[in-house]
Amino acid sequence: MNTPARRPTPAAHTTPFSTVQGMSTLITVLGACLVIAVLLSMTATVILGNQRGVADNRAALEAQYAAESSLARAQATADAFADVLNTIQIAKGTQQDEILTGLGAVCGMPGKVTLPANVPNLPPAGNKLCTPPGLSGAAKDNQLAFLRDRTKIPPGLTNAQWKAQWRNMFSGSDGVLVTTSASTQGTASGTLTTEVRGGLSIQGVTITPDNKVRLVLQSTPLVSTATLQSGGRIVAQRRYSSGGLTTREIVISQPPFSQYQYFVNRRTLPGTTATGNGGRLVFWDEDTFEGRVHANGTNGSTAPVFWASAANRGPRFLGKYTSTSATLEYSTAARPTADTMFQGGYQLGVDAIDLPTNANDQRLATTGIQPGNCPNTAACLNTVFGSGPATSGVFYAPGTAATPNSGGSFGQSGTGGIFVKGNVDNLTLSKTGNFQRIEIVQGGKTTRFEQTGANSWNVYENGVLKKTMSGTFNGMVYVDGNIGSQSPAGNGGLKGDGTGAPDIAASSQLTVAATGDIFIKDDITYTDAPSVPDSKNVLGVYSEKGNVKVNGPLNRDITINGTLMAATTGKGFGTVDYTTSRTTGPTTPKINLTGGIIEEQSQGVGQVGTPGRGYSRNFKWDPRLSSGLTPPFFPTQGSYEAAPDFTELTMPRTFRAEGM
Repeated sequence: MNTPARRPTPAAHTTPFSTVQGMSTLITVLGACLVIAVLLSMTATVILGNQRGVADNRAALEAQYAAESSLARAQATADAFADVLNTIQIAKGTQQDEILTGLGAVCGMPGKVTLPANVPNLPPAGNKLCTPPGLSGAAKDNQLAFLRDRTKIPPGLTNAQWKAQWRNMFSGSDGVLVTTSASTQGTASGTLTTEVRGGLSIQGVTITPDNKVRLVLQSTPLVSTATLQSGGRIVAQRRYSSGGLTTREIVISQPPFSQYQYFVNRRTLPGTTATGNGGRLVFWDEDTFEGRVHANGTNGSTAPVFWASAANRGPRFLGKYTSTSATLEYSTAARPTADTMFQGGYQLGVDAIDLPTNANDQRLATTGIQPGNCPNTAACLNTVFGSGPATSGVFYAPGTAATPNSGGSFGQSGTGGIFVKGNVDNLTLSKTGNFQRIEIVQGGKTTRFEQTGANSWNVYENGVLKKTMSGTFNGMVYVDGNIGSQSPAGNGGLKGDGTGAPDIAASSQLTVAATGDIFIKDDITYTDAPSVPDSKNVLGVYSEKGNVKVNGPLNRDITINGTLMAATTGKGFGTVDYTTSRTTGPTTPKINLTGGIIEEQSQGVGQVGTPGRGYSRNFKWDPRLSSGLTPPFFPTQGSYEAAPDFTELTMPRTFRAEGM
């Protein structure tokens, strides 16, 4: 069997080694290039991103710095305006009508604001007279004129610029205190603008029981915004704020004389010379005054004299001392410095403060007519009480000459006081339970008022119930004559009940005034001492044309809580027969007075000795009288004053970043 021949197997195709190696190298190189390209791309992206981030950060910092800088400038502007507000002064001689008309403009009214009928009996928060409207342009200028025209315009400003600044500052949160716009040439060139908003707004005008008108203002936070724009887009924006909503006040009032522990027009005893001046009186080592003291008087004749046993002694004035005399006079070789004596501060060479010339406001208060609302006091008294023809009598309710006190409430419209025609033998203040009792003895008639509730009283005549009264007793008792007489000691005048129990109820606020002399014959004390927190009982005693003199029971001290005032020429506070001994023992009785003395001319309290004559003095201050408390309708200084409470308008400075 023949086997076919086998074909030879074809040889395999082969690539040279060098060719394969070259292709591998090419692939590797291409891969590496791709990787490098990716890396370069990524690096470029990172670099560009970093550059953009740096630019954005720089832009943000520019905006931040601009916002912070503008906020600081706005704070300085606002605080400078606060300094302006603190210069508000009401000119001496400004009348009530001008004040009320100016407040009417603040309230957006065409005329005067109207005061409530019985201010001392308002609730503690007072009565809101208006909520001023938001105005603009010339109307806003007129609204702000009452305040603006009583400040000092800064140098260099025109009147128009000054008005514009006031309009802006009193735009509340819409006021623009700072605005800037500038080109930037930094990383992100463009325009950087800043704006700071904030300011004041008038929230209301109120009157409180202390007869103070309060303009209530609110300051808003200052908000600073900085915006950087480039190429039509906002590159960066930052906002910061400082402060908060803060309520502030400008208080307008006629300061009451009760704010003084001691006020004297002439620091001399009465004399028989043409000037009416006797011996000059000294402030000496033993004198300590805790409250404010003011002395009118002429250097060399009627101003105070200071006596000191040593250079480190002399009197001590712990409250502020003011005097019209520009220098201090000493009666001793030892001369303590002003800083040694006046530890509560002092000011010499100030303007004189005039005492009131009449008691018409106090008379009118018994009728319930607001001071300033009656041109003829006698006519108004007769219209309300029918008291014109009478020579004596106690009037308290509306009536006529034929039927006095026929009404059922105090005064003309449910609020008023007690008006007495003629001299009074005794006026006794005491308590009935927790309420007030007032007893008036005039000739053979005794009229007794007993409080039975917050707004209810029983009136007795010679022990018989005459009437039950409703409405508000405003605390004013006026006697158109004398209260008591010089003698005897301990009886016949103004006094408490003589038992040692408190005489002024905790809720009572009284002013007892008279045309003539007032003789205090026994203790008159508060239920709540001035040291009791939130105590409100207070007493004022005021003589229009006479003295206020003390003649208590012999051989003992007398204690008086209240502020005593005698305003007419040659009259003041003192002791009946101050040159006569009041004791059979070795100790001089004391007048323990907690309150104040306001007098035209000193009358003499006592003389030093063992025992001394008259009374020795133990005078203490009632600090409530420097904190807004005052007896109702107590005389006020003739001039008005404004008391702003602006230290820094931007306080508190609570710097914070705001979200955008």
